[in-house]
Amino acid sequence: MTIEHLTSLEERTIALAGIFQNCQQMQQLATTGKIDAYYLDIAVKAILNTEPDNTLSIFQGISGIRNGLELIQQQLGYSDSPRDTDLTRYSISVLFLANKLLKNPEMLKQISDGIEKAQNEVEHFASDHGNIYASLGGLYADSISQLNPRIMVSGEPNILNNPDNANKIRTLLLSSIRSSVLWQQLGGSRCQLLFKRKKIVSIAKQLA
Repeated sequence: MTIEHLTSLEERTIALAGIFQNCQQMQQLATTGKIDAYYLDIAVKAILNTEPDNTLSIFQGISGIRNGLELIQQQLGYSDSPRDTDLTRYSISVLFLANKLLKNPEMLKQISDGIEKAQNEVEHFASDHGNIYASLGGLYADSISQLNPRIMVSGEPNILNNPDNANKIRTLLLSSIRSSVLWQQLGGSRCQLLFKRKKIVSIAKQLA
């Protein structure tokens, strides 16, 4: 299997992995105050990469999405291990909001302009600079966060009230939305999650 020869369902599986991965990183930060810097950087680059060569390049290759592929197996597989209900809730919520976003051309333009601004900022700051998180987090707060129902993030109040953490959480949510939009643009749907679940899990296992 090569990057150039991914099937449409493989591409959709990668997009779905992006949703799970970003939601899980957001959840981890909100509850423990800790985050994997590598996957946070992947999330930022996924937002900023608006003209990717292919679906996999959005996440900097298989290594950048491996955690998400493993999460698909855990969350959608038929193992006896318990599923993370909060992670499922977050993932369903971003899929729902992405669907509403795609019907809102004004907000899509707002987000596009905000991403272009962040792209320009990266020329002066590294992608892991606090200013970039503030810019992307602010973009989420001014756009997606205005859609209903809002995503209510559960976590420790002292962590959630920290401005730096709040910006990173919103950045991860924005990246989750980016993956959700990608999923739908590639033909993903709720029916596929129901009727092609076994195949998606199998593909995630092969890709990982």
